[in-house]
Parts: sequence; structure tokens; C-alpha cells
Amino acid sequence: MSLIDLMSMAKPNLESRDKILVMLRDRTLVNCFQCMKCTSGCTALKLLELKPHEIEKLVNLGFVDELVSSDIIWTCVTCLKCIQRCPQKASPYHVIMALRNLAVEREAKVPEAYMKIVSQILESGLIEGIQKVTTRKMETFDRESLELPKIVHPKESFQTAFLKALEER
Repeated sequence: MSLIDLMSMAKPNLESRDKILVMLRDRTLVNCFQCMKCTSGCTALKLLELKPHEIEKLVNLGFVDELVSSDIIWTCVTCLKCIQRCPQKASPYHVIMALRNLAVEREAKVPEAYMKIVSQILESGLIEGIQKVTTRKMETFDRESLELPKIVHPKESFQTAFLKALEER
């Protein structure tokens, strides 16, 4: 279901908006004056149903529940360009991360690819698995043949700290 369908009968929920504002702490949505600098630099713009500045505006208006239940918040590639470009320090990145946290808290549908990345980090400490490299001469090398140091799997303390960070609101 698209966000347009969700918004057709939606009413603002100011309690959810206030919860997002608490999660944002020092960063306030009211500083955003919709200059669209975040949108003009967005790496994932072609993938988004809503532009980054529109997401901020909807949260500011109180349409948090609709955003939390949509796939839009998971499309952000977290390139952080919006943070660099925002003249008001009110970038959509922090809003989207707060919306993601709220979605997980509410046990909303989290994309499978996102969960795979989290489990990969817990297992190996890396976002991607260790891969072999192919040269232009079509020779394949792995870490061992390149005499690179062996990658040490994360300790239990890392896994505990990582899980704790995911649980924090």
C-alpha cells in the first residue's frame, strides 16, 4: 500500500509527533523552512515516494503513524548528504532514523535486507561478507592468498553493545 493511500483518510497524531521530537532531542523540526537543499542532494531521491523535506513536513504536521507503517523510511541510504546541506541543522536523516526506531519499537514490518545486514554485523562485525577479488586478468584472490590479516570475529562484548545500541530509543 502506498503512502498516498494511507494519507487519504489520515488524521494527525500529535502524541506520535511529540514522541519523535523527544527522540530527536536537540534537533528540532521547526527549524526546517523547506528550502529543499536536503532533497536536491539526496542519493535515494529516485527511489523515494516522498522527498526528504516532505517527510520532515509530514512529521511536523503529525502524520507519524503513516510514515512508520510505510516503506519510505527504509529507502533512505543514510549517505548523510542532507546533514551536510541543511543550513538549519534540521536534516531529515535524524527524523528518518527516529521513524525507523519507532517502527521497530511498534514491531512494524522491517525489510528483510535490513535484518540481514544487522545479523551480518552481529556475526562478523562487517556489513558485507568477506569476498574474493578478481583482477583484470581474471585471476581470483582471497584474503589468505593476498597475505592480508585474518579478520577477527567480534567479541561477545561487541555483540552485547551492538544489541544495546539497537534497543536504545
